[in-house]
Amino acid sequence: MATDDIKKSYEELDNDRISAKSKEDNDSPAINGNNSVEAKRGIDDEFEDDGQCGWGAIKPDCAQKFNNAPGFLFFACLFAITQGMTVNGIIYVVTTTIEKRFDLPSVKSGFISSCYDVAVMVVIVFVTYFGENSHKPRWIGLGALLFAAGSLLFTTPHYLTPFYDFQSTDFKTCDRNSSRTEDCDDDSSSYSKYYAIFVVAQLLHGVGASPLYTLGVTYIDDNVPQKMTAFYLGILNASSLLGPAIGYLLGGVFLSIYTDVRVDTSMLGIDSSSPLWVGAWWLGLLLSSSLSFFVAIPFLGFPKFIPGHKELAKERVSEAHCGSNFQVRAGFGNSLRDFPRAVIQLIKNVPFMFINLSAITEWFLLAGFAVFAPKFVESQFSLSSSWAAILVGLIIIPASIGGAVAGGWFVKHFKLRFRGMIKFCLGALFISFLCIGAFLVNCPDVDFAGVTVAYGNSSIDITNEDANLDSLCNNNCACSTQFNPVCGTDNIMYFSACHAGCATIKSEDDTADETYSDCTCVEAINGSSEAVLGKCTTNCPYQGVFLAFLFLLMFTTILAVVPSQTATLRCVPHSQRSFGLGLQSLLWRAFGSVPGPVIFGAVIDKTCILWEDSCGSQGSCWLYSNRMFSRYSLYIGLAVKVCSLVFLTLALITYKPPPESPPPEKADRQWSTSSSDQITCVNYKESNSTKL
Repeated sequence: MATDDIKKSYEELDNDRISAKSKEDNDSPAINGNNSVEAKRGIDDEFEDDGQCGWGAIKPDCAQKFNNAPGFLFFACLFAITQGMTVNGIIYVVTTTIEKRFDLPSVKSGFISSCYDVAVMVVIVFVTYFGENSHKPRWIGLGALLFAAGSLLFTTPHYLTPFYDFQSTDFKTCDRNSSRTEDCDDDSSSYSKYYAIFVVAQLLHGVGASPLYTLGVTYIDDNVPQKMTAFYLGILNASSLLGPAIGYLLGGVFLSIYTDVRVDTSMLGIDSSSPLWVGAWWLGLLLSSSLSFFVAIPFLGFPKFIPGHKELAKERVSEAHCGSNFQVRAGFGNSLRDFPRAVIQLIKNVPFMFINLSAITEWFLLAGFAVFAPKFVESQFSLSSSWAAILVGLIIIPASIGGAVAGGWFVKHFKLRFRGMIKFCLGALFISFLCIGAFLVNCPDVDFAGVTVAYGNSSIDITNEDANLDSLCNNNCACSTQFNPVCGTDNIMYFSACHAGCATIKSEDDTADETYSDCTCVEAINGSSEAVLGKCTTNCPYQGVFLAFLFLLMFTTILAVVPSQTATLRCVPHSQRSFGLGLQSLLWRAFGSVPGPVIFGAVIDKTCILWEDSCGSQGSCWLYSNRMFSRYSLYIGLAVKVCSLVFLTLALITYKPPPESPPPEKADRQWSTSSSDQITCVNYKESNSTKL
């Protein structure tokens, strides 16, 4: 008897909803017996195109070959590579070059990079809310055009300025007859006015990329079998991670080319190894603009729905958290009025919010490691900054790409539903939690004259004292405060050749290291007191162990990204998937990836034992305490991973799935995605209670 009442309740609720919808939209067709997702699309189909790829009346046969999910995924991956290559690759690489070329302080160059995330945070919620029921490929295509415009705008300061002119002020050796003073002129160069152009260009990048990872994700989910969504998303995420690797590679190549390509570099007297060199920072952005414009064209030609989407929708099984469903009304005015309720409904979706909290903590850590992992490797193992960055890139990039693809494959292969995905994420993050132990590795600090050891006596540890780079051996040398380290024959590192008391340059050519002789601060070995340009190396046997654990840490962390993203799609109503991803993106950027490097950096700064002195003010850090750097990284990593595990556990506990199957007479209907889901879930639970 109870079952008959529930069936009748379903029919009454659906009939009331359909009647109300028909009255609200006078021009909509009658809806009888269709699932709620199909009912909604039935209304939209009046305004839908014919399902063919094309641009207006132009619908060539060759374009129809891409009118499928793999075709859309191909162009989405191309755009993802372009976006990652530009924002997380090329711009990061050329930042220091832009500082030098346009006389920008680090705080301004850092803000240029952050403007991308700022723009995404501002527009992402509105793009996903209003774009959910619109023509998603066109939103992505317009975004690609804006991204192309941003990349092109970023290059314009190169064309608006005269050729780069440099003057060498690099004093390398000790000259006791010279009196040199630091140039502390605070007047800003006129070139700094181009700062606003870089900011606007990055804002356009952020706005243009916003639809890809939200509307693009739900468009894929609409047009592939439900079990294949995670696999497609794994490929898309892997492409986005491949982009930065390509960007770093291309950025390095372009920076080896002189910025003014028409200048004969043989007449300059400097090469790419000189600190005065400015590379062609703008070439990569021209490539990015061209690729973005190219990929915008096919996006603008895709139909609103790929042929066959209706059959896929009928097979869709809803896993939306009970009580979370909310249907936005048609029409811009109605959608605008429904916006607050849509936000509240997502916030009230407890499992969804706990997944968001775990995303915040994980991206907080990932963003911090992305910035400081190369610095950690450089400090611990006494490597050059360029080689440390390459080494970390060779570890992180394959780990990240492999983790993204593997995570999508696991969800597809084992046909994981919401609970299975969250359990999988918990397992992966627990392994990554154990891998944080990699930061127990710490190597001895390099012997640094005046910082970790006293001048002339490597057995005296002065780590806890203030650094004192002056000594009797380099008195009256008038040394510059520019950090240009050398390693003496006594295996002690000195701040510069001048601070080592070196009077002459022994060799300086393209085939030999720059060597200095007659160094009064360097203890003579076999009658020779010399120093070689560069840092001293330390014997630390843990490099291989650390890199192996770093690989596992990144692999297992990224392994959870695609299942977590797919779980987000499943625990919210079908009509709020894009909006849910947009809100999630806003939260993890605002509280994770944006403040993460700042907070992480503030903690790491406490491990610094030698600061740059720039005209009496504190600049960047030249040397870190390896032990403190290791311990602070370990503490942050453990704390964040524990929070992630707690949040995902709470998401699993608080999740209330809809009934396993609808009543027999409604078996072909996606009843759990209708606007009456909340009542449906309540009735289902009450009926079960009655039976028990």
